[in-house]
Amino acid sequence: MYFSFSKETDLEIDRVLNVSPMAIWRCWSEPDLLQKWFCPKPALAEEARINPTPGGEFYTRLRSPNGNIVETSGCVLAASPARLMVISDRLSPGFHPRRSGFLTTVIMLSAEVVGTRYIARALHPTPDQKKKHDDMGFHHGWGTGLTHLGELAPQLDRGG
Repeated sequence: MYFSFSKETDLEIDRVLNVSPMAIWRCWSEPDLLQKWFCPKPALAEEARINPTPGGEFYTRLRSPNGNIVETSGCVLAASPARLMVISDRLSPGFHPRRSGFLTTVIMLSAEVVGTRYIARALHPTPDQKKKHDDMGFHHGWGTGLTHLGELAPQLDRGG
């Protein structure tokens, strides 16, 4: 699959993690694992429901330190174990359109000599929505979550 990148509307994090693609896939596709790393602490991922198949549900409920709750529900658009996960909140499970939505998330994984290249893209419909997401702290928040993922995933490679 080919995914274009637009500097006007998209944000991206690109890192190499010393862990297998399958361990990262598991952290994205298994709700109990996703809850352990998905948001920067001290925020909590209280609930996750994931059906990692096209048309499946991707739902999270996050609680901030001050008690605010953010629920996000979306649809898995594409899924290939240890390679690709594409999710959008512009569709509900079963590919049903919504009147609104904020972004489409593309997670691309590829094996490298030292582990896995992890590319996460946040695709927005407008430059204003990209700016809003960037101003919300995209790089810090997603980067911190990725650091948590990088701490959890090696445990899976070791049989944890």
